[in-house]
Amino acid sequence: MRRRWRLLSIGMAVAGLLLVPITAGAHDPDDHGTHPPTGGGAPDLHSDNMTLLKNLPKVGTATQSDLAFEGRYAYAGSFSGFRIIDISNPASAQQVTFFPCNGGQGDVSIYNGLLFSSVDTPQTKSSCDSANTTAANPAAWEGVRIFDVRDPSNVKHLASVRTDCGSHTNTLAPAGTGSLFVYVSSFGLTATSIGPHCQADHGKISVIHVPLRNPEKAKVVATPATTDVPVFDASRLELDDLVPPGFLLDTTGCHDITVLKPLELAAAACLSVGQIWDISDRTAPKVLHTLSTEEVRAWHSAQFTWDGERVVFGDEAGGGSLPRCRAQDPPTTGAVWIYDVTSGAELGHYKLPRAETGICTMHNFNLVPGVSRDILVSAAYTAGTTVADLTDPANPVEIGFYRAGDPIAADTWSSYWHNGFIYGNDITRGFDVFSLNHPAVAGAANLGRDNPQTQEVLFR
Repeated sequence: MRRRWRLLSIGMAVAGLLLVPITAGAHDPDDHGTHPPTGGGAPDLHSDNMTLLKNLPKVGTATQSDLAFEGRYAYAGSFSGFRIIDISNPASAQQVTFFPCNGGQGDVSIYNGLLFSSVDTPQTKSSCDSANTTAANPAAWEGVRIFDVRDPSNVKHLASVRTDCGSHTNTLAPAGTGSLFVYVSSFGLTATSIGPHCQADHGKISVIHVPLRNPEKAKVVATPATTDVPVFDASRLELDDLVPPGFLLDTTGCHDITVLKPLELAAAACLSVGQIWDISDRTAPKVLHTLSTEEVRAWHSAQFTWDGERVVFGDEAGGGSLPRCRAQDPPTTGAVWIYDVTSGAELGHYKLPRAETGICTMHNFNLVPGVSRDILVSAAYTAGTTVADLTDPANPVEIGFYRAGDPIAADTWSSYWHNGFIYGNDITRGFDVFSLNHPAVAGAANLGRDNPQTQEVLFR
């Protein structure tokens, strides 16, 4: 997802929404690492109650992607590996390890010292010293890599599990003592992603089972169909001017899944629709509601409120490659949408209350746990990070924001609340730590483990 596209070599991808390999010479809307700073000398723009405490510049030139947290560490994914960052003192956060491992997009999850990393670009082999290849290579590998990160100074690669069409995102679904399942979302959006292991219309997710006492034996145990999910019309991304004719394909599959373990529910953002699933049988999700809102161009991500009563879905309008927060853009484009979990009724939506000329949609987000209001923290690309009160979903209110300017402008992939602070993984800036001073977040709960796409507790 991004803005000025450059001609690339093999193996990068389309949109943070839609990461899929492309051939040499094709435009690449997902090569975020090539974007020049957009601050243009502009100062930081932020609310008075939000402060940037720390920035750890990115390692290398690769795109920075998702975040996960466990114990004293934050785990920051990228297209070239992952960082382990000590956040025991957030204002003095320090990188402990950068572990190089080729293969975008590096979506990360963490569970008792096991790190799971998504690979959605075909690789010459499953190990970290692989190189990008094409889907036409019958030996190409994509999927989920598993690492032992209990000792950050001695990271161990334990296993690599191939999944069809790779792993655009991964979501942990714990299922009792000693057993962990991983939901893998993938799709075939481009002509160059179709190959021996991937079809555009595969219409399924992959379920990996991980025996925690022997994670090396992790394997795909089910590929349940995504029922009631219409074919995604690629023209909804409005990227025709950015990619060659025929490059984008209509497809089926899901982009991201969020699990609410205490209620055995999942929210699946499946490009053409959103769904709420019963996951009491981890290998056979059952659709409870299929949500369809015409204004949503691409169902990208999801998050439950911490009482389990509502669910928030994000719209990746423009594939994350076009400006969608300009003054002339509708207030419904690239927003987050709120629904009732029990009935599936649409309750309202939220979008930035100010115009932004850069690439802007709501991207990866979570909600603040353990407070009496529904407080959203969301990345918004070149608009940085926004914090909004969604308690009255028909009348949401922004309560804080931070958009970095000079010398390296914001282009933020993930922004999450965690244990009293806001953490951002920024495509160009690297890892940011923010504080927010607002009564709505006072007394927020701390979580020992925090995968934003795996909500392990309820707060009534």
